[in-house]
Amino acid sequence: MGIGHRAALAAAALALLATACTRAQWQRFPSPDDVVAAVPWFATMHRGLAIQPYQMPRPPVPGTVPVGGTQVVPQVLPANVPALNAMKNPVQRTAESINRGKELFTTYCQPCHGATGHGDGPIVPKFIKPPDLTAAQARDYSDGYIYSMIANGRGLMPPYGDKVHGDDRWNLVNYVRAMIQAEKP
Repeated sequence: MGIGHRAALAAAALALLATACTRAQWQRFPSPDDVVAAVPWFATMHRGLAIQPYQMPRPPVPGTVPVGGTQVVPQVLPANVPALNAMKNPVQRTAESINRGKELFTTYCQPCHGATGHGDGPIVPKFIKPPDLTAAQARDYSDGYIYSMIANGRGLMPPYGDKVHGDDRWNLVNYVRAMIQAEKP
């Protein structure tokens, strides 16, 4: 290859580098929006005003009630313990309630707390061991305290209030209580 060819190749490479995409552009896959924007009569829709529900949430209409109800569960904090202890479980501890609580426990709690609540779930080797739900300290928790921990989480435990709603939280409390009763010495 002659000097002229090398110079031309170097100039072409330099031109290619000068017009190259950024790393983000190179790794980005084209989306349907890119195709729509390329068609002239759709380009107006692409550039037009669009409501992005997660970027600009609208406030609820006045007078509406959230799906989860209007009850606000206080977080597990020392200042809130009296209010949590005053909460009464409206769901009777029946076999039906305990069975529903067991279903919920298996789905949401067992991965960390284990099948018997001892904090030996299958994901524990990769994370910090959670508390034993049958330990003496947990036996002293009120139903409201456990209800709040389910709804709001605590420490490394994430909140499950968006997944376990209303009476199902109380069913879960009933199951934890039944588990504690089965473990009493």
